[in-house]
Amino acid sequence: MLQRPVAMTIAGSDSGGGAGIQADLKTFTSLGVFGVSVITGLTAQNTARVTKVLDVPPEFVESQFDTIMEDFQVRFAKTGMLASTKIVEAVERKVTQYRINLVLDPVMISKSGYPLVTEEVVRDIMRLARKALIITPNKYEAERLTGFRIRTKEDLRNTAIHLHRTLGINVVVKGGKAIGGYDFAVVDGDEIELRGELINTDNLHGSGDVFSASITAFLSKGRDLKEALREAKKIVTEAIRYSLSMGHGNGPVDPFSSVERVVRINEARDDLEKLVEFLERNKEIVKKMISHEEKMNVGLLTEYGDFATLAGGIIRYIDWIKVDGPIVVNWYTNLVYKALKLTGKKLGVSVSLTNEILKACEGGKLKISESGIYGDLVMIDGRAVLVGNSLSEIIEKLEVLRA
Repeated sequence: MLQRPVAMTIAGSDSGGGAGIQADLKTFTSLGVFGVSVITGLTAQNTARVTKVLDVPPEFVESQFDTIMEDFQVRFAKTGMLASTKIVEAVERKVTQYRINLVLDPVMISKSGYPLVTEEVVRDIMRLARKALIITPNKYEAERLTGFRIRTKEDLRNTAIHLHRTLGINVVVKGGKAIGGYDFAVVDGDEIELRGELINTDNLHGSGDVFSASITAFLSKGRDLKEALREAKKIVTEAIRYSLSMGHGNGPVDPFSSVERVVRINEARDDLEKLVEFLERNKEIVKKMISHEEKMNVGLLTEYGDFATLAGGIIRYIDWIKVDGPIVVNWYTNLVYKALKLTGKKLGVSVSLTNEILKACEGGKLKISESGIYGDLVMIDGRAVLVGNSLSEIIEKLEVLRA
């Protein structure tokens, strides 16, 4: 029977689906962890605004803990929105009772610097933080907790060190867009740089949740804290890189992108293998596509920008067709890649301008265009590339050469 590690999220619900409980559970699932949830609050929100917030009664927060813990083994949990003193106290009691290792995201100030909780709640959250395995404040929250100004990477480092020393806990301070995607952690006294990159997007909704949820997921899978931090940084960077332009406000990051990207690469390999098998079975078509002096290749460009192609291509020796090399991904770019980037199409086959190809164009069976967007063939560097959006479309276009 299959089982998975279990991780808990203790947070509010985002009805828009981009942050909070929803982002946490998506992240857990994407990383192969089974997520359980203690909901602390309900929000009516979308990508543009929050219209209402409703706190969950503290006794119901505790009931969720008790019911979960009687049935699941939970060693690690993360927090999100803890909007009132009574909710913080309820969480503190239950985390202590069940000896849960806590990744505490001290949700106090938004990425834009807007206060989200009262001063009293800030004090309560910091009391809970002393019992946490690690805290993950953003730049503004770290400034609020220390009184420091964070403008540079060195400021970020000094702030993290100060929090570690004064609170006696592990900490990672997130620099965010203001510091070029750079974070700094102090774990058991060891300093850790988490270098990222500045990704030009405002679609950052839920990025902090995905980061802390990823830390929790990796811990639940048996990674140590330092490794969990490094892996979580990779996940959130990819989630930001492939964030979603949805709604009318700032769209959400996508924690599923790291999984889907691998799936799309495997699908690309499968499609190209099928295309190569088709060409090997139909040598009479290939002979009409390629001259003796040239070689052809195939390629597929995924929506994530990963490019799969044959390492060497397809070579014709009189009546013998040879497939040269395996299918490789992101190994190099070639003529097919250029054609797919130009046209926005998914799949391509480079061909020679043989008499058979030219006759097919003259007869209206294939259409050549400079852009390839409204045609079948696009000219690149004096060569032609047959393009399409699916394997079936490409094969259908190749079949016109059979006659």
